[in-house]
Amino acid sequence: MLSILIPVYNFNVVELVKSLNSQANQAKVDFEIIVIDDASEEKYKKTNRRIADIPHIKYFEEKENLGRSRIRNKLADLSSYQHLLFVDCDSKVCNSDYIQKYLEYCSSEVVICGGRSYLPELPAENSYYLRWLHGIRREQFSAEVRNSEPNKSFMTNNFLISKIIFNKVRFDETIASYGHEDTLFGYELKKNNIIINHIDNPLVHLGLETNEEFVKKTKEGVENLNQIMRQNGYEKVFFRDITLLYWFKFLQKLGINRFLRFLFRKSEKRLYKYLVNNKPRLLFFDLYKLGYLCSIN
Repeated sequence: MLSILIPVYNFNVVELVKSLNSQANQAKVDFEIIVIDDASEEKYKKTNRRIADIPHIKYFEEKENLGRSRIRNKLADLSSYQHLLFVDCDSKVCNSDYIQKYLEYCSSEVVICGGRSYLPELPAENSYYLRWLHGIRREQFSAEVRNSEPNKSFMTNNFLISKIIFNKVRFDETIASYGHEDTLFGYELKKNNIIINHIDNPLVHLGLETNEEFVKKTKEGVENLNQIMRQNGYEKVFFRDITLLYWFKFLQKLGINRFLRFLFRKSEKRLYKYLVNNKPRLLFFDLYKLGYLCSIN
């Protein structure tokens, strides 16, 4: 009935896998949990190999990093059942009925997003503040809010999808680095008239990056977004659904992108220092992303 698919990179997934395995066993359904390590450091592989002996678990290791899109496609290809539950490795199960809630939707062709939550306490160190604040303000939304624009709110960390639907869309493997492979996946679902249903069944996101790591990954994501934008021929719907692209296009119409490119190159170092060394406002993070997109487009 259910294939639970977990791509892993440099994270301990033992407790996550045990939690999911326990809930699926209690539900008394046919299931499997497939875990693929995407060329993590040896210390993580050594720890995670312990799950290989647990019933219903299939554990694999890649010698070379496949990237976020290819690894998810491979997980789907290895699956045995007709409903796929994708779970990010840096997650924690916070509800005792997490699996059961998804099983209620496994009788038809669906795409269901459970959502993402964050620990409410401030990080102990300011060096993790930016990622935590972004998660709290930009990612942690109720199902009611997410369903108002269902395909715009798609995230890959926690979603159920029928295999027949997944094989119509799949993840774009040209997006190899971090960021916006979920944006494109949600957009492709929309183009195929497949509506995402959002429910309140979140996983807690544990894997906070440092401010420096988060800014670096965000720049990679903006580069991917620029690539996706070119691939999709600047389609109006795509621009409307992505806030960063909406403002980019708006400023482009005003003819001030070149000025912003110049301004960003002059101020990037100071803005970067502010983002990584303080408790920054998200407005300045947004300006950094917009300026970087103008500088590379």
